[in-house]
Amino acid sequence: MLLFYFKSEIVPLLQGNHTEAERRDLFSAAAEVAQLLGWSAYDAGRHGAAQRYFVQGLRLAREAHDHVLGGRLLANLSHQANYLGRFNDAVQFARAAQSSTLGKATPAVTSMFLAMEARALASSGHTREFARVMHQAERFFEQCIPDDEPAWISYFNAEELAGEAAHCFRDLRQPEKARLYAAQAIAPEDTPPRTRAFIGMVSAAGALTNGDLEEAVDLAVNAVDLAGPLQSNRYVRYLTDFHAQLAQTHANDHRTRLFVETVMRHYPEIDLGTASLLTRVA
Repeated sequence: MLLFYFKSEIVPLLQGNHTEAERRDLFSAAAEVAQLLGWSAYDAGRHGAAQRYFVQGLRLAREAHDHVLGGRLLANLSHQANYLGRFNDAVQFARAAQSSTLGKATPAVTSMFLAMEARALASSGHTREFARVMHQAERFFEQCIPDDEPAWISYFNAEELAGEAAHCFRDLRQPEKARLYAAQAIAPEDTPPRTRAFIGMVSAAGALTNGDLEEAVDLAVNAVDLAGPLQSNRYVRYLTDFHAQLAQTHANDHRTRLFVETVMRHYPEIDLGTASLLTRVA
């Protein structure tokens, strides 16, 4: 529906005659819609389409001379590239977001861009570089004044930054730090169930890496029950990756069967025997 609206209503509007101020506003708004299309496709596992929407949004933002929105779209491309295992691309996109908004982005926005770079560095195993960049992200976040930040970055609060760090330490196989930051990423009354489910799976992966099978499965089962049938290809990837890690050493354990039964109850269409391989190929 949104794509139909974009093609039938927004594209013709962009081709009309407008004042310079109107044109900038229209192109910025169109870039926001393209970004939403990109995230929707990304979450559904349609990565080629997602990248095209993000790139189209980037072009629209540049036409609008909206440097910060352009940086935001570059950060989206970094997030996606990291998810797909293209870690060098992810680092470069995140750095481009920072350089293109130098002197223009607010502290919270800059912190988010740095967090994307840190995620990619952690994924590629660059521990020292990750630590340096994550420290920068924390320093910038400490400088932010919420009332001076753009409305769209309001989601990027202290819990969100802690969640990014938790993902990083999971990827660096530092389970104690992953657990610490995962706990900080949850605000019981404010964090939505979707985010809590993602963080729950990060905590579960960290516990499993630490050899705490009972805790890992408890966390994973609770996360799956909390999320319910969440329609997200990315979340399914978290589940299948956890199962692959679980099956390597605990394939016949009753706790592994409990996790599989829980996943099957909410996602009967998933074949955990092959899903990890299929999601990585996709």
